[in-house]
Amino acid sequence: MISAMLHRQAKSGGHPWIGVILALGFGLVSCHQCGHDDDIGWDGALVGGACDSDSHCHERCQRGRGFPHGTCTVDCRDDGDCPGGAVCVDRAGGICLLACEFDSDCRDDYECHDVDREGVGGSIEACID
Repeated sequence: MISAMLHRQAKSGGHPWIGVILALGFGLVSCHQCGHDDDIGWDGALVGGACDSDSHCHERCQRGRGFPHGTCTVDCRDDGDCPGGAVCVDRAGGICLLACEFDSDCRDDYECHDVDREGVGGSIEACID
């Protein structure tokens, strides 16, 4: 792919390094969450999976009211701090929870509820009890 891009750049009179820089840039952007897709969801150790302690999660286990069987999460100031498929909510100082549209999007004992957002006004639907 990169060699084809370099060839097109050279034929069009453009500098070949521009294509390399763009290809690398796109690669970095698309890999921002590389390796984390399996860590998001009902069994996710980053966001969404059940937990008993922080050692079950990449960052921390949120337990207590609203979090039956605990949930793995990460701290956040706004949605940009959360991985894809998660939103930043105003709970426990700002945590990422799984985004949802329906109760069936959430794991057992969780439902899709409107929750106040962290970092911006309004509310958003997230999996919580």
